[in-house]
Amino acid sequence: MRHPARLAALWLAGLGALQSGVAHAEVGGYVAEIEKWRQDFDADVRTGGWLTLVGRTKLDEGTWTLGSDPKSALVLPVKAPGELGVLSRRGSAFRFEPAAGVAVTLGGKAVSGAVELPTKPGSDRLASGDLTLAVRQVGDDFYLLVADTHNPAIQAFKGTAWYPISPRYRVPAKFVPYAQPETAHVPLTHVTSKQTMQSEGDLVFELAGKSFRLKTFTDEDGLFVMFEDKTNGRGTYGGGRFLHAPKPTDGVTALDFNKAFNPYCSLNPYIMCPIPPPQNRLPVKIVAGEQYYGE
Repeated sequence: MRHPARLAALWLAGLGALQSGVAHAEVGGYVAEIEKWRQDFDADVRTGGWLTLVGRTKLDEGTWTLGSDPKSALVLPVKAPGELGVLSRRGSAFRFEPAAGVAVTLGGKAVSGAVELPTKPGSDRLASGDLTLAVRQVGDDFYLLVADTHNPAIQAFKGTAWYPISPRYRVPAKFVPYAQPETAHVPLTHVTSKQTMQSEGDLVFELAGKSFRLKTFTDEDGLFVMFEDKTNGRGTYGGGRFLHAPKPTDGVTALDFNKAFNPYCSLNPYIMCPIPPPQNRLPVKIVAGEQYYGE
């Protein structure tokens, strides 16, 4: 007959092994989730247009000739016709007229005469061969954005470098709402324009036994966080990193720094990225998420 104390010890050992197995399975599932997220991230870099932008010009009032001819007021890449057409701005209205005999489309439809150009995000673009042109508003300013759907940078992209996945960098965070939502005019990289963004509260969380607070901005999927930490310029992008968090449930969400990524302007200097607010500078190293060591 087995001794009761030995039976108890065997039972506890079995329970410990079971709990360890469950914990290991949970960690394994979490790692697989992050790996899948990172694969999707790289796919978005390749196909989301982040690598196609090849030109950016601020447009004040006036009229400009467009084309690859160096004499053009706004010189386009060599893929463009020598004379593509004429672009003009009057207030917030933009008008384009193609040069004679040049094939240009707007939203897939042939342009045979002068047309008004939309400026809202996601609206129709002009197209000529591999090139697309769009006028977009950023804050109080307007920019002509030129993209090449076959930009060599797309093929040159070999994937993103990441820190090892660590569950300790996924932390619960309390959402602390402001008394009133704020409208912030956030500075951007490469330009003097500012982007208008909405902020409704901060996230308070603990990491390595210390409490931190980050200002958040509202986006269509939840909360958008821009932050800096002690790895910037020493393993991550010097201008800070971005992170998305789910919409809070009962005032609580999660910050997963394993999903922290560098601004897309780190990939393409023609992209304008918002700059993290001063209060979002963390005095610690967040050794998680996307890495960056420059060119």
